[in-house]
Amino acid sequence: MQISQLSPLRTQTSARPNPKTGAAEAPALPRDQVEISAQETGGSRKWAGALALGGLSVACMLLSGCGHQLNPEQLGARLPVQTPEQDAQQSLRFEVIPNAMGKVDIIRQTHTETRSDSDGKGTHSETVKDDLQPVGVYLGNGLYLDAGLNVSLVPDRVLHEPIIPQDFSRIDINGQFGSWSHDVITQNGNQVSIKSPLQFRHTITRDSENQTTLQLGTFSPFQKFSKIVISRQGNTTTVQGWAPHGLEAMNRIEITQNGNVTNVHPWGIRGLVDTRITREENKITVQRFGGSLGRTDIQLNPQGDQKISEPWGIGSEEISRGQDGMNYSQHSLGTVHSSILRQGDQFQVREPGIMSSTTISLQK
Repeated sequence: MQISQLSPLRTQTSARPNPKTGAAEAPALPRDQVEISAQETGGSRKWAGALALGGLSVACMLLSGCGHQLNPEQLGARLPVQTPEQDAQQSLRFEVIPNAMGKVDIIRQTHTETRSDSDGKGTHSETVKDDLQPVGVYLGNGLYLDAGLNVSLVPDRVLHEPIIPQDFSRIDINGQFGSWSHDVITQNGNQVSIKSPLQFRHTITRDSENQTTLQLGTFSPFQKFSKIVISRQGNTTTVQGWAPHGLEAMNRIEITQNGNVTNVHPWGIRGLVDTRITREENKITVQRFGGSLGRTDIQLNPQGDQKISEPWGIGSEEISRGQDGMNYSQHSLGTVHSSILRQGDQFQVREPGIMSSTTISLQK
């Protein structure tokens, strides 16, 4: 099942320097179609992912010192745990959630790329995960729908308020490629407008307390195909994309809350590919289709680090949040760090790799 969209938001570092001139080139426009699918959880893919992360760790140690980590003084005082009422008030609203906060895949969009065979004699098609986006709509209970239509669970948002406040008039997101990596986000009344280089303007409109519309920018005749309506009725939140009459369920995500269990139904036969998120006092279990191979465990500690692990994986992740910043660390064959430091109304986001710093400036 595909949701048609034109020019979804790119990541902040999509522009690349020309190897001959050194000047920054315009980033390539992303593909115009994505496919909603449940996360693949096969054992071989887990080992391949672990090896890839290990390679990334080695490269990180050689090139960038494995990222940047804040010391406890920079993190600042511990934050109080938000109430369910506070979380509900923040939901169905636009929010900036940098990837450096740590995100657990619930629904990950994919696309197909043509790549060369290992022997160099031919090509083959390969399914590749889309990049996560730092802007989107907070759905509540830690769930986040980004502008690329990925759904993630953000462990820190289960416990704490947004790291980037929602009450702003303008946000500037600046990467390290000048105008090619400068996004401008403005909020006027109940509407948020997002403008990125070489892309149509996207808008997020809070229609009512229980409905928000995400309009991915495109030519006027095609706007209905890129309109996403997010609505809440009772204990169910629905993300509805365009579909022919009678086939709406094929382009719909349903999120149902029953007590301490959240069920995410992406598409297809009900119950077969659902993801079940169970919240206990200090633990969250994300159970995807595939048994223990598709499980993610999240340990919640309001007074300390949050830990993410998979029963059959060789790595883990830790998240530390304070009043002035947060750390996100990935442990595998090596350790890589990301961090977000707040300095007044400015946030410095640092991730592993060269040219991977982003500055987020907020105006009230």
